[in-house]
Amino acid sequence: ASLLIARGTLILALGLGANIALARLLEPRDFGLVALGTVLLAFGTLLSDAGLGAGLIRRPEPPSRTELRAIAAVQLGLTLAVVAAATLVALPIGRDGLVVAVMAASLPIAMLKVPGTILLERDLRYRVVATVDVVEAVAFYGWALVAVALGAGIWGFATAAPVRAVAGAVTMMRLGPVGPLRPRWSWPSVRPLLGFGARYQGAVVVGIVRDQSLNVGIALIAGIAALGVWNLAWRVLQIPLMVFGALGRIGFPAMARLLEAGHDPRPVIERGAAALAVLSGAMMVAFVAFAPALPVVLGPDWHDVPAVLLWSGLAVMAILPVALGSSPYLFASGSAGTVVLAASLGAVVWLAVALPLVPSLGAPAAAIGWCAGAIVQLAVLATRTIARTGAALGTSVGVPLATGIAAVAAAWLVTDAAGRTVGGGALGLLAGEALLFGTLLALRLPAMRDTRGLVVQAIGSLSGTSAAPASRVGVPG
Repeated sequence: ASLLIARGTLILALGLGANIALARLLEPRDFGLVALGTVLLAFGTLLSDAGLGAGLIRRPEPPSRTELRAIAAVQLGLTLAVVAAATLVALPIGRDGLVVAVMAASLPIAMLKVPGTILLERDLRYRVVATVDVVEAVAFYGWALVAVALGAGIWGFATAAPVRAVAGAVTMMRLGPVGPLRPRWSWPSVRPLLGFGARYQGAVVVGIVRDQSLNVGIALIAGIAALGVWNLAWRVLQIPLMVFGALGRIGFPAMARLLEAGHDPRPVIERGAAALAVLSGAMMVAFVAFAPALPVVLGPDWHDVPAVLLWSGLAVMAILPVALGSSPYLFASGSAGTVVLAASLGAVVWLAVALPLVPSLGAPAAAIGWCAGAIVQLAVLATRTIARTGAALGTSVGVPLATGIAAVAAAWLVTDAAGRTVGGGALGLLAGEALLFGTLLALRLPAMRDTRGLVVQAIGSLSGTSAAPASRVGVPG
C-alpha cells in the first residue's frame, strides 16, 4: 500500500503540473474530446477484460500458462474489434472522431501487460506494478506536453495514449514475471472464469454507462466546452483518486488472501476506513483550498472549475473511505451483487440530480449530482458490510468525515476572503489542515497514527519505485 501511495504521489505531482500546462495550451473543447476518448478506452478495457483477471486473482490456484494465453487471445481480439469499430465511426465524422480513434488504438497494446499484472497482483507484489504505472505517466505527460507545445494541438494529447501503452507494455514484459506471451484461444480455460467475472465487472459497467451518459448529457445540454470544463476538473481529481486507487487495487487480492487464511475482516475494514477518511480529508482540503485561485492560473475560460472541485471534493470524502473499506471484502466474500447494486443506485441518483441542473449551473451540476449519488452508494455498502461483519463503520468514519467537511469549508472561505489568489490558497490550505489535524489529534488519535504510518512508509518507498526485474516465477502448465 505504501509503495503504491508513493507511486500515486509521483504521478500526482507530474499530472497536476502537466494538466495545468495543457489547459493553458488547449481549449475547453479539446478536453471535451479527450473526455469522450477516455470513456471509449475505459469501455474497451472493460470489454476485453470481462473480469477474467479478477477470477484468476480471487481463486486459490495460480493461473496456468494456457489460461494466461487464452485471456491474452480474448483481450487482443476484442480490443482490435473496438479499434476497428471506432475507426469506421470516426471516418465520416472527421477530425473529432479521428482523435477518439487514435486514443482507442492504444487498447490492444495496453493488453500486453495484463498477464504479468495478474501474477503480480495475486502475490501482492507491487513494486514492478508501481514502476510500470510511473513509466506510463511519464511517457503520457511527457509526450503530450512536448507535442502540444510544438504545435500538434489536440493530436499531441491523443497520440500520448498509444505512447503510454507502448511504454507500459514494454516495461511489464521486461521487468514482470512472465514476459511476452503468444495469445492462443482456449474456451475450456476461459469459460470457468466468466461467471465471477461478469459479477465483478458489473460495477465497472455501471460506472462506464454513468460516465458516458453524463458526458453526452453535458455536451448535448451545455455544449462541448462545458464538457471540457468537467473533464479538466475530473482529470485533476484523478490525481488524488490514483492514491486511493492504489489502496483499492490491493484491497481485493489482499482480502481474498485474508479470508482464504481464515482471518476476521472486521478490524481491517474499520481501521482502513478510518485511515482513509483522514487521508481523503487532508487531500481534499489541499485541492479545494487552491480551487478558487485556478482561474487566475488557467485563464477566465475555466471559471467553473473551482465550484466543480468543491462539490467533487465533498463527494470523494463521503464515498471513498467506506467504498475502499467494504467493496474489496464484498467482492472477495462473494457479495459482488451488493457492490453492483450500490453503484447502480448511486449512478441513477447522480444522473437524476445532475442533468436537470446542467442548463442553469453548467459543469458544477455534475459534481453536485456526484455528492447525491455518493450518499446513496455509501448507505448501501455500509449497511451490507455492517450486517455481514459487524464492523463499526459509523464510528470509524463519522468524526473524520465531519471534521473533513468543516476543514474543506474553512479552506474555501479563507481563500475566497484572501482574494482568490495563489497566496490566498496557501493561507486556506494552512487553515483547513490545521483545523482537520488539530481536531483529529484530539478526537481520533488511533486513526491519525494509522494514517501517519501509511504516509511515512510511502515517503520511504519513493526512492524504491524503480525496481530490479522481478524473478521469472514459474507459471504452471
